[in-house]
Amino acid sequence: MGPHVPATPNEALVLASLIDDEKKFGDCQFDLWKQSYVATCAAVYDKLRRSRRLDVVQSGCTALSIVKHGDLMVVANVGDSRVVLGTASDDGTITSSSSSST
Repeated sequence: MGPHVPATPNEALVLASLIDDEKKFGDCQFDLWKQSYVATCAAVYDKLRRSRRLDVVQSGCTALSIVKHGDLMVVANVGDSRVVLGTASDDGTITSSSSSST
């Protein structure tokens, strides 16, 4: 089994609290990002837990996070699935990046 993935929303909160002392961004921004991420993890966990077709323990092994603040965009991808970065034009056409490192 790979790196540890939080099994419950409470465990996600505990793991998130471990990085509180390492805040590199403004405290307010960091706390907002952390709360948003933990809330999203909890919502996904709850949805998976309620589903009769999906097994919470075996439901996935990828986490993708994107935080955009002004001109700064931070992308984090952990797991065995690729991330494809793309752009959308005004007419709705979507173009993906062709880099093998994305």
